[in-house]
Amino acid sequence: MTRRPGQKTGGWSSGPRGNERRMKAEIILMAAALALTGCGVKREYRRVTDQLDTLEAGQKRTEARVNRLDSLAKAQADFLYQLNAELNLRLGRIEENLMITAQQKEDQEARRQALGLPMGTARPDSAAPKTPKRQAELDPKSLYDTAYLDVTRGNYDLAVAGFQEFLKNYPTSSLADNAQYWIGEAYYAREKYAEALAGFQKVVSDYPNQDKVPAAIYKSGLCHQKLGDKAKAAEAWKQLVSKYPRSSEASLARERLKEPGP
Repeated sequence: MTRRPGQKTGGWSSGPRGNERRMKAEIILMAAALALTGCGVKREYRRVTDQLDTLEAGQKRTEARVNRLDSLAKAQADFLYQLNAELNLRLGRIEENLMITAQQKEDQEARRQALGLPMGTARPDSAAPKTPKRQAELDPKSLYDTAYLDVTRGNYDLAVAGFQEFLKNYPTSSLADNAQYWIGEAYYAREKYAEALAGFQKVVSDYPNQDKVPAAIYKSGLCHQKLGDKAKAAEAWKQLVSKYPRSSEASLARERLKEPGP
């Protein structure tokens, strides 16, 4: 083939068609470069965002630990505060109880002296002790209430002496049968069943129409039982059921009578 003058072999043609081809090639190269650059940017973006996510997660974990530590510290502070308050309260109660005990001891010793009892006597004889005038000058209700309070506190010796003094000074009081009954109860609580029996029987004999009689008969039966006389115990309970069938003590007596060999 004969080459024309001025015609180049290979490369791009300088004509319109050659320019078009060159532009297409440049566009393709630019697109490829952009594509490569875009992939790199995306990878870098993902790497950075992953790092940020990791940092954020770590920060959240740290904040959670700090919050837990704060909660624990607060709980410990609250516990120590409550413990301190409880200790102070208990110490206050102990001090108060010690003061009350000391005062009660002083009161008991003063009453022993007033009732003519030896100092520190735990269980006086059943005979009524000598009583100074100061005790007798108390009004009947105060004297009775003081003796009854001794029963509730377990000061049975003082209770017996107080009730005996009450009966000595106010034998016709409406509380006389109650006073005699509580003398029996005080002896019963001290397991002095013979003295208790005498006290209960005196309620029945001296105050036959008073409301303490059913209780006194029932407790008389218990005293007989404690003393080993089951026959007399049953006799007392049968008497109670017969004379006072609707009393609460009669119900108790019926239950006792159902027991084998009362």
